[in-house]
Amino acid sequence: MTILRRRIPALAAFLLLLLTGVAATLPLLTPDPRPASAAEGDFSADRALGRLDHIAKVPHPTGSAAQADVRDYLVGELRALGLRPEVLTRVAVRPADDAPAGAGTVSDVHATLPGERSTGRVLLVAHYDSVPTGPGAADNGANVAAILEIARVLTAGPEPRNDVEFLFTDGEEHGLLGAQAYVDAATGDQPTVVLNLEARGVSGPAVMFQMAGTGLTPAVREAGAFTTSLADEVYGLLPHDTDLTVFDEAGMRGLNFAFMQGAAHYHTAHDDIERLDAGSVQDMGDSALGAVRQLADDDLADTGADATYFSVFGTVVSYPAWLVLPLAAVALLAVPLLLWTGRRAGLAPGGVGRAAATFPLTLLGAAVLGLAAWFVLAWVRPDFVLTAGSVHHLGRYAVGEALLLLVLLGGWYRWARRTASPLDVTVAVLGWFALFAVVCAVLLPGAAYLFTWPALAGLAAVAVLLRRTARTSPWRPLAAAVAAVPAVALVVPVALLLLPTLGLSAVAVPLVLAAFVAGTLLCLVEPLPRKRVATAAMLTAAVAGTATLGVGAALDGYSADEPEALSLGYVLEADTGKASWVSLGDAADPTVGGLLTENPVRYDDRVPPLSGVALPNGAAETAPLAVPRAEDASATEDGGVRTVRVRVTVPEGIHSLAVYADTRDHEILGATAEGAELPGGQNHPQGDWGWGFTYAAPPADGLDLVVRARGEGPLPLRVVTTAVGLPAGVGAPEPAADQSWAGWPSVAGQTFVVRTFTH
Repeated sequence: MTILRRRIPALAAFLLLLLTGVAATLPLLTPDPRPASAAEGDFSADRALGRLDHIAKVPHPTGSAAQADVRDYLVGELRALGLRPEVLTRVAVRPADDAPAGAGTVSDVHATLPGERSTGRVLLVAHYDSVPTGPGAADNGANVAAILEIARVLTAGPEPRNDVEFLFTDGEEHGLLGAQAYVDAATGDQPTVVLNLEARGVSGPAVMFQMAGTGLTPAVREAGAFTTSLADEVYGLLPHDTDLTVFDEAGMRGLNFAFMQGAAHYHTAHDDIERLDAGSVQDMGDSALGAVRQLADDDLADTGADATYFSVFGTVVSYPAWLVLPLAAVALLAVPLLLWTGRRAGLAPGGVGRAAATFPLTLLGAAVLGLAAWFVLAWVRPDFVLTAGSVHHLGRYAVGEALLLLVLLGGWYRWARRTASPLDVTVAVLGWFALFAVVCAVLLPGAAYLFTWPALAGLAAVAVLLRRTARTSPWRPLAAAVAAVPAVALVVPVALLLLPTLGLSAVAVPLVLAAFVAGTLLCLVEPLPRKRVATAAMLTAAVAGTATLGVGAALDGYSADEPEALSLGYVLEADTGKASWVSLGDAADPTVGGLLTENPVRYDDRVPPLSGVALPNGAAETAPLAVPRAEDASATEDGGVRTVRVRVTVPEGIHSLAVYADTRDHEILGATAEGAELPGGQNHPQGDWGWGFTYAAPPADGLDLVVRARGEGPLPLRVVTTAVGLPAGVGAPEPAADQSWAGWPSVAGQTFVVRTFTH
């Protein structure tokens, strides 16, 4: 009975934390889609989805006939709403420092809902092109349809204060070309706030993951989408861009929204209407509409101040960014103060120090566990590598690794308790929360709140308990549970959000966050069970975790709804007539492995777009493919500068053309493609072809190219065309019902033709 009474506080704390976790994660659930009969002023996912047959039934990449049909549909729908849409067509160029410049002829669709007394404009953006290999129902057809539904709601309602503009960009998948074209042509300097809608999966809640500029937290609060300033920090570290990147570079403020679950379908042929979650569309529509309504009535000239922001229990909390470091510093300074004042009440600085010295081992262990699990899974299941760990059944692996993490933490807690009281261990964990708060406040300010508030709450709870309770009170060890409330409320939803976003390959990040939260929960096992019982429990958890990972990897199969990703491309080097199969996947794969008979080699010089990695490959039959041609070519010399003019024509069905120049004997000074300026210099660091650019959907009558170079002799140019599909009659495999080509732009189900011209 005494033991039961001593466990009552722990049971009460556990119940409180369970309820906290449920309440904190409920906002990650998507709402039920509203029917088409919903009120006129409400966003209806059913109404939006009813448009998708006209938008995302088939692949519609830039320059395709299918995309032209989508564009005509958008223009017609906007006109039906009483707006005056315009199609903005121009050549866009987006340079890059360490990669070939992107270029292409793009056609944006734009319309304006005038404001009554505008202080600026709200620009609602979604790209309407798909990848060449998939219909793009989620990315980005769902958001195009959502904007049309939002336009319907706004045009049926009262006149807004500010201008609201609707922009459907082209060429996003080929390098943000439509957004770049719009910015290049923009006139005036009126305050602009951009709301960009994206998708990196087919399901999941709407997430506001990037804020460009300041003063937008009221709009985020009205949007209701889950958000965290940590996401902004993480996104800034990743090699990803959206259309908002271009608008941000142009000095415009903005918000980026996306849903991100079901990433295994991203950029594939199975990003289709059937797999799209209607609840995600509803959440995105509600979020974007809420933000638009707020911004449409705001004074957009007021840019506000930078802030830390995060969702908690369905609402958005924010405070000025200048408070981030002082709050973290207060938490860190509170640790030695508590150690000094708490000695007489039973706090042992030595015990705290010993526990604090070893707690980082659990964080390191969590990271090693995540990396090691991915290494082993990638070795056992090389098919997982092709999708970078974006597997269909992520949950089973997360459960297995969580069980192993609990074993690690349990072992550390048992060891720490040998020389420290439960309260000592609690303060040690809180000390690391405070230290991480300061580190993040300096390096990643948007992430500091995850550690600052648990530290402040926990240290305050310890101080109160030291003053108000006896040393033998069963409530004393539960001070960490008070810290666990904000830790669970703030960190758990973020970890659950990062897990599907980052995938198995980066599972170490959410595991480290989970280790922090679990560190505040360890006191709930007090009073400690007998040694044999604890050992048995840890062994059981270890076996269960290992078995979950092992059995999951062994039995994780594929189906027509959840297909296996395959990688196989066909290369024809027209100069020599040599043909090859290439792949980014496993040479032992039963479907494509029989064609990959050669050791992996790099294609940096032979096929520059495939540079950077050694590819499994094999000899292929030569297919009778049409090849790119150089027409009306000429070369002139003036003052040591050689100017090459040529029209490059490509066969029908080519979605991308790449041109590279041999820079061993020449310095590229600059170029033009269809009259648009391309920067010179070196932008392709692998191999001899040190300068290049890509052109999306090259014109049917040929691409006019002018290249200016300094050097001796004729200038070699290497042209590479890319088309969807593998040639017929050369033994190309057909994916089975439970297989599909991997996500674009990987080497998957595409044909590359290479030809060299010298002028």
